[in-house]
Amino acid sequence: MGILGFAPIHLHEQVNDKILHFSIFFILAVFLYFLWNLSVKRNLILATSILLVLAIGSEFIQGLLPYRSFDGYDILANLVGGTSGIAISSLIDCLIDRHRENKRRFGGKREAEYQSALMEFTDEDDDDEEYGNSYKLASRA
Repeated sequence: MGILGFAPIHLHEQVNDKILHFSIFFILAVFLYFLWNLSVKRNLILATSILLVLAIGSEFIQGLLPYRSFDGYDILANLVGGTSGIAISSLIDCLIDRHRENKRRFGGKREAEYQSALMEFTDEDDDDEEYGNSYKLASRA
């Protein structure tokens, strides 16, 4: 993806360059955010730092290439796309963390019923095995 960003492109159809920059950096931001299994704060800092370097650095590199040109609005589109992707990703991550914490803290009625039924089932199995073994021993004698 990085190499394709610097390749000369000749499209027959007119594509809005800014929408392409926004979309690519939005997708990249989501992938970068969820790449590491860290806390929300660390994911936010790490993904934002990497995206800032990529969003600004890629345009400066394009300015050095003979077949590409530097465009400040491309940097803006990169930053807006990356910021949107990180914002949505961090919101989703916070909601997932809140859901996990609530499930851990409060469990839920269905989970409690399942655990209770599982405990009763294992108690009955233990009782059956005790009686079954004594019956087998008595029948052999």
